[in-house]
Amino acid sequence: MAILRMFKDSALELKRLRCITVTAMLIALNLALKTATINVTDDLKISFSFLALAAIGMLFGPAVSFLSGAVTDILGLLVANTIGAFNPLFTLVEAVGAMLYGLFLYRLKPVRFDGNLFKISNATEQANADDVNRKRLFFVISGIGFALSLILVGVIVFLIRTYQLEVNTLLILVAVAAVAICGFIFYKFAPLGVKQLLRVTGAKFSVAVVCNIVMTPLVMLISGFWSAEVMWNVKIPLRLVENAIKVPLDCVLLMIVLFPIMVAYNRIFKNQNIKERNNKTK
Repeated sequence: MAILRMFKDSALELKRLRCITVTAMLIALNLALKTATINVTDDLKISFSFLALAAIGMLFGPAVSFLSGAVTDILGLLVANTIGAFNPLFTLVEAVGAMLYGLFLYRLKPVRFDGNLFKISNATEQANADDVNRKRLFFVISGIGFALSLILVGVIVFLIRTYQLEVNTLLILVAVAAVAICGFIFYKFAPLGVKQLLRVTGAKFSVAVVCNIVMTPLVMLISGFWSAEVMWNVKIPLRLVENAIKVPLDCVLLMIVLFPIMVAYNRIFKNQNIKERNNKTK
């Protein structure tokens, strides 16, 4: 129900002129950043266009970001004069990725990445010191488990690539499940500032898994670009390695960029926000 409520609130954002205006600006930024994409290999591309879609998801939610993802994909083909290569399945992948940013980041309150991030308020410590210590203990344990899970995924991928082993889907699923469980515990017991960072990490991790590792290979297979053998034995292991490298770097970029975007947005529309709060209290 919470997710449905989130989609409803996000859809209502489309009635606001500032939503349309800011979204249009961020879509234009996305297209500009796409032109600066660096193609390292045929499969590995370095792009910063995801930052604009993440900002749309943070400000206006999953419904708006889903539509924005679809629009940016189509406009990108028009700008590149490659509209003949349009494939609705690839547009769906782009839209789902943008929607995931909205699901994780909507109404996020970005925090400064400084020394106060991991602190719990004095009032909380005085009220329940034992609970605070217990939370910190879980915080440390789950953090270690999270790191070990990531290492496990890396080892599996390394063995597959180095010794040309057959992809063991079960092991990969177990590793991903371990990461998800540790991440949930980590989020449950972490201080507020860390929870915000975990939402950013979860957004990027989910986009990497759902869109880059699952949906895109399937679309390539359905469209006839890859065979099943190439997809399982070459492309997916390669994508696992590439995303294991890119995701941490992209998370850092999101943490750096989202905070100033939210601050700028709140300052620009400060008067409108005050009026809206006053209207709700009447």
